[in-house]
Amino acid sequence: MSTSPIRIAVVGLDHWYGALPFVQAITAHEGATLVGISDDDLDRAQPVARRAGIDRLVTEPQELIEDSGVDVVASFSSIDRNPAICIAAARSGKHVLSIKPVARTLPEATQVLQAVRETGVTFLPAESRGRLSAHASTLEQWISEGRLGQIRTASFSLWAGLPQGWQGDKDPGWFTDPARAPGGGWIDHSIYHIDLLRWLLGDEVVQISGWAGNLKYPDLPMEDYGTAIAVFGDGVVATLEDTWHGLPGAFRNQMSLVGDAGAVVLDSLSGRLSVVGSFPPFNGWVHTAPLSSHSDGLEHLLAVIRGEQSPIATADDAWRNLAACRAFYAAAESGTVGAPEQLPGSVIAL
Repeated sequence: MSTSPIRIAVVGLDHWYGALPFVQAITAHEGATLVGISDDDLDRAQPVARRAGIDRLVTEPQELIEDSGVDVVASFSSIDRNPAICIAAARSGKHVLSIKPVARTLPEATQVLQAVRETGVTFLPAESRGRLSAHASTLEQWISEGRLGQIRTASFSLWAGLPQGWQGDKDPGWFTDPARAPGGGWIDHSIYHIDLLRWLLGDEVVQISGWAGNLKYPDLPMEDYGTAIAVFGDGVVATLEDTWHGLPGAFRNQMSLVGDAGAVVLDSLSGRLSVVGSFPPFNGWVHTAPLSSHSDGLEHLLAVIRGEQSPIATADDAWRNLAACRAFYAAAESGTVGAPEQLPGSVIAL
């Protein structure tokens, strides 16, 4: 088995929230090498490349995608550009780390799924990296051990402000352009919650409904608020409130899982993780510091490529997560209850 560093190219810095920390993670990891960065805005990309200690900075992503000296393409482009990047990377035999969601539409996501299935490359969706965190893995362990009993309900509530088109820029930029993103404040974070629940429950959303609209920014071309009710196959009911109406410096994240024999509650306001259930010798609520809910996914991605681990998630997960989100928007627009489309068993040739 080769112990040579895995060679990674970062394509696009539009999704800078993820791109900048990932570049730092690569440069700090002895098992990975940053080959180059592609971005169409050299003024913003040059300082990133300089801090990373690399000279290779290009405006055409294909130059890196087709380079035989690249093993992995990490796409942090805007969502409208992401499908073409992922498809080209897969067809060039490159493993892929993709932003979330994988595409604006399900037909686009299906094309990515087709390319990944045909080439057999590793595909890690950004929204699934949270599965690797200490917080998520601990929840999964507690559920599998039966400490909470049968999960009955779940809730997530995340209040965030408007995104920034670039670090320190008050203009939200492409994040609020309907031609470049599939939705606003709701999908921006709910896709993480949907992915986590699908993984923890080992189940799929079968129906979803709710409301999406503009409460704080009436002139915004996409929603600043959304709340959904999602029902899973085994009957678990989840509420998902995700917003861009939060005040500056007042970010808030809350989650709960309630089972027949226990419950877990996390609230960033208190800075505590609270649990009740089968946790002897404790009886009643136990409060502790929360575990990290973040993972850049790099260590896992490298291990999968080297054949040391099985992938925590695949392109199938990216497709299913987007399908649930698209079903929510359709249901909210029509005022009905919707159901996600089914994952294609086989897809037509491109």
